[in-house]
Amino acid sequence: MLLPAKMVEAEILVHDSVKYDILRAVQHYGFLHVETHNIKDVKTARPCKEISKIVDYEFRVSKLMGVLNIARRKKSGIKSMLNPEKPERFSTVLREREEIIRDAEETLGEIEGKILEINEKWGRVSEKEEKLKIQKVWVENLVEMPFNLSHLGEGLYVNIIAGEAKDISQLLKMKKERKAVVWYRTIEKKKNVVYIIVIAYLLKDRKDVESALRFSGFAEYDLSGWKGKPEEVLRKIEEKEKKLKKEKERILNKIREMRKKYYARLAILKDDLHNEKLKEEIHNKFGKTDYTTVIRGYIPKKNIDDAKKIIEEKAKGLCIIKWRDAKGDNVPVKYENPKIFRPFQAFIDMYSTPKYGHIEPTVIIAPLFVIYFGLTLGDAGYGLIMAILGYLLWRRIGKYNWTNRTLGKILFPSGIMAIVFGLIQGGIFGPLNQYNFLTQFIKYKPIMDPMKDPVTLLVIALIVGIAQISLGLILGAYHHLKDKKYGDFLNSELSWFILLPSSGILIGYYFGWWSVDGNTVLISWIFTLFSLIFLLPGTISKILKKGDVNGLFFFDITGMLGDWLSFSRLLALDLATSGIALTINIFADIINTMVTGTGNLVCCLPLLIIGIALYAYFMRGKDLIKKSIALLLLIFGVVGMINLTAGIYLFLAFFLIIGHIGNAILQSLGSFVHSLRLQYVEFFSKFYEGDGVKFTPFREIREYTKVGGAEK
Repeated sequence: MLLPAKMVEAEILVHDSVKYDILRAVQHYGFLHVETHNIKDVKTARPCKEISKIVDYEFRVSKLMGVLNIARRKKSGIKSMLNPEKPERFSTVLREREEIIRDAEETLGEIEGKILEINEKWGRVSEKEEKLKIQKVWVENLVEMPFNLSHLGEGLYVNIIAGEAKDISQLLKMKKERKAVVWYRTIEKKKNVVYIIVIAYLLKDRKDVESALRFSGFAEYDLSGWKGKPEEVLRKIEEKEKKLKKEKERILNKIREMRKKYYARLAILKDDLHNEKLKEEIHNKFGKTDYTTVIRGYIPKKNIDDAKKIIEEKAKGLCIIKWRDAKGDNVPVKYENPKIFRPFQAFIDMYSTPKYGHIEPTVIIAPLFVIYFGLTLGDAGYGLIMAILGYLLWRRIGKYNWTNRTLGKILFPSGIMAIVFGLIQGGIFGPLNQYNFLTQFIKYKPIMDPMKDPVTLLVIALIVGIAQISLGLILGAYHHLKDKKYGDFLNSELSWFILLPSSGILIGYYFGWWSVDGNTVLISWIFTLFSLIFLLPGTISKILKKGDVNGLFFFDITGMLGDWLSFSRLLALDLATSGIALTINIFADIINTMVTGTGNLVCCLPLLIIGIALYAYFMRGKDLIKKSIALLLLIFGVVGMINLTAGIYLFLAFFLIIGHIGNAILQSLGSFVHSLRLQYVEFFSKFYEGDGVKFTPFREIREYTKVGGAEK
């Protein structure tokens, strides 16, 4: 559990007549991590000639699936997010390559032309629809300039164009010089003023006018083919939009019919072709003779018997399997953790895969991370929010998404732990004091209140810190002793095992924290000096006559002290959570005190007026946040004018909800990052050996299908 799974290095010599039978089995069961062969004078295998055909068929099938997916109805909104749609999976069986290629040729010959034809129609209609939407916006911009759009364009003597520009100073200059006639209006576009322009000019002045247009950043409207005033053209555009919509729906229904009829067949073919392509791509790691292929890789030792049985069964006596216990840093690492700890393996992957045979500390850091997160967040209310969020990510939002599901499995127990520590410390949406509205409902004496007694929590944090650092040193000592690196053990671990307790006794004695007899003080001094000698990075090398003593060991001492004191962040983050939560509650109390006793007009009329003004101002815009703020002010003002007490409570409730949710998210992010930092920096630095190779077996990738599974 603390070490990766034991691996064996296997070499498989197979006759080419059964090579693909074996590859198919190896890929299906996924037990072999393939490595490049290392046999001298043996050439590397190459993909077969069919690879180009397989790649071409896969691309064409993917394209057809993309066309048919136009008709797939995708849900949106909160309801669909909490109840994600189950991915489409179709039942299939393992097939020979010849059958797959034959199926691809028949399928593409039968339906490729039909699907591409309907896709071409869909593209033409969509292009017309998109162009119509753009032209509709342009015509709407010209509504306040009533003229016949048929006048746009170049005549015998005059050219008339319409469009928009960022600056019209040069155009107005052309108008003043009687080289052009300009009509314009302004609109707001992405917080900038844009000029909608209709300009007419004589062809003899084209050069000067076009120069002014370039300076103005002019973009011309292409409205050729439309006749009538803008209002009339808008009606024609809307009529054409309705026709295109009906045409598009008719094509969409046709695509739906095709999807229902052909999609499962294409999905099965897509996965089969992709896996056949993978079989060829992996050949660049195989060795090749005239009639045989050499496959080298790593297999978990517990699976070797089953793997041999599967390979020998498919080989029918035409293979030789050799294996031995794997050794070295390049051996792939396969985690072996209980199911409850597996989500936390993501933390190891984020840092670095451990080397083979070295400590894989998931089972250690998982409970420590959860405890540190709960302690630093330290509020039952915030913990409840995180637990609910974690549950939704785990059981709902991430139901079919590995990343969200894993994050949820981490956040859920972390939130539960924050609830536990929040109850211990008396924190539920802030400390339970006179400023917390929950105090009137919940009355109990907390076991430990860091706001009143921070020293106790600091002592606990430092005790936990020295314990985890010592554990890291023990794990580091295990590796050095196992690898017979006795010098590194004396220098990096034993010296600290002696120095930490002996120096601790001396520090406590001289600061008056405890009393010890003279013999103990003398022995502590001896052990301290002895450990300092072995702490010198070059001392062991000097003893072994390999180098000089390095006096920079002092920085090792300050570094260790820094690592230890770094655990005080457990207190700092806990106080930050409680302090900001308390500040939110105090502000709410101040607001309540300020408005109590004032009249409706004094308190709520300004909110009502401001809300009406802002809502009227933002009504035409598309900024939902601004409109929501204006609407809230409007609601607060209306409710307050009707009943002041109700208005105050409504505002305070909104203030407290937004404030505490924001603080919960902010502090949870801090707790997450710093709890992880204590593992990466202060703990891993004592023993962890990274830069390992992760076990990635050669296996099937089935995005749309399941062998022997139930059809969708």
